Amino acid sequence: MDDIEQRHRTVARLLIKLSGVTLARLAYATGITGNTISRWVHGDHCALGPQGREKLFAALGAYSDGTHVRLAPRATGAAQPVFQINGLVQAERFATLAALTSTQFVAARETCQGKTLVSVVTDISGQTTALLVGTREALDELYAELGIAVSPKRRLEAGLRTYASSEEAVRLHSNRSQFT
Repeated sequence: MDDIEQRHRTVARLLIKLSGVTLARLAYATGITGNTISRWVHGDHCALGPQGREKLFAALGAYSDGTHVRLAPRATGAAQPVFQINGLVQAERFATLAALTSTQFVAARETCQGKTLVSVVTDISGQTTALLVGTREALDELYAELGIAVSPKRRLEAGLRTYASSEEAVRLHSNRSQFT
């Protein structure tokens, strides 16, 4: 197995783990059996050709040019891949996914829904790439892994959040210089 194939398998495995999508759902979306998908992402020999990989990546919110895998940018309002970030392991996995797909994240816009945050992550081109769902601590770990600087304004708003009504969504921001 060559390096490109290994990288593609790793990206697919990370996308599956972080999104929480089941093999049954992927099988339905792609027309590829769950067993074949599982065997391929874990490095076993199986018959998953280039068209099968394209279908798999499309179902996972990514695309491949044959060499590189990229997270697919989404239009405003389109369904985004949703990743559960509930601890350091997931933060490290997402950072690894970003490195393998050559995605440089520069900003995250958050809304608070109870104790759960939803973070809309954009890449250096300004394209929305993913939605992250997790706790404040887990997302802070992720931002540290990705090098996204948290703005003082977000810290201030997060401190004031305890005084806001529970039905009120608080918009928080973290930014990094646009072209570093």
